[in-house]
Amino acid sequence: MTSAAGQPLRAHYLELLKRSLLNELTIDMEAQLLHTVLSCANQQPLELESFWRARRNQGLIEAIRTARDGGDTLWLKGRLASGGTATRYDLRNYSEFAATLIGRKRLDHLQTCAETAILEGIEGDFLEAGVWRGGACILLAGVLKAYGESRNVWLADSFEGLPAATEPEDQGWDLSATVLPVLAVSREEVTELFIRYDLLGENIRFLAGFFRETLPTYPGKRLAILRIDADLYSSTWEALTQLYPFVADGGFVIVDDYGSIEPCRNAVDLFTSKLGGVSLKWIDAHGVFWRRNLSTEQKKGVIR
Repeated sequence: MTSAAGQPLRAHYLELLKRSLLNELTIDMEAQLLHTVLSCANQQPLELESFWRARRNQGLIEAIRTARDGGDTLWLKGRLASGGTATRYDLRNYSEFAATLIGRKRLDHLQTCAETAILEGIEGDFLEAGVWRGGACILLAGVLKAYGESRNVWLADSFEGLPAATEPEDQGWDLSATVLPVLAVSREEVTELFIRYDLLGENIRFLAGFFRETLPTYPGKRLAILRIDADLYSSTWEALTQLYPFVADGGFVIVDDYGSIEPCRNAVDLFTSKLGGVSLKWIDAHGVFWRRNLSTEQKKGVIR
């Protein structure tokens, strides 16, 4: 499969893998699920005819497709009964059905980074800090399998959702499981998803627990890709300070939510300023990345 003759097959497999992770193959059924959620939330009868029509609702399908392309949240409004009164809810906790939240553009970019690391011979494993359902790591595992590579894929996550926003830099950003239970995905659920894609192997490694407890125990293997999807200032800072020293020369550092969550952006800006300034490149409206340059860091005297 690594031969020139196998390249079209490899590309086809990885494209299908991404489409599956993003629910692009079953977007009509996702429209039906969202229609069902809205019917329940608004206490409307779910009629069979309207349920079947939902899979041909082009407005809803296009809204899903647009949100999925940019890795945006498809916000739904509903009115649920609470204590005999109707209360308005944002239905994000009931509307995330894909295996990854990062969207098509960031998923395509992640594939490019993984393939570049392989083709350029950049030393190291792949690690994601903040994995949700594991979709991005499943893609990384798929790329390794398609290229016949034996690197590890590390999944660092609490598997209990985000920590409480206790640090001053995170005030006003409560994304914990009490507010967004949809973000609290267990290790067992992630493992099961890997099994469904036939990608669970000895090279899939878990660091389970909150970053402040687990990242200091990382065994020190070189990293070709460090992907951080931690949202909060404290978690992003912990991931950068603990793991950046292991990033290989030419390795990729990818940060999700830089463009959409201020605490995350502040942590990245402070960290990169200590490196003497890093030229961040945008992936889409949310994510950024840079490649480590050891010679530049040495010249500036900030090598870690």
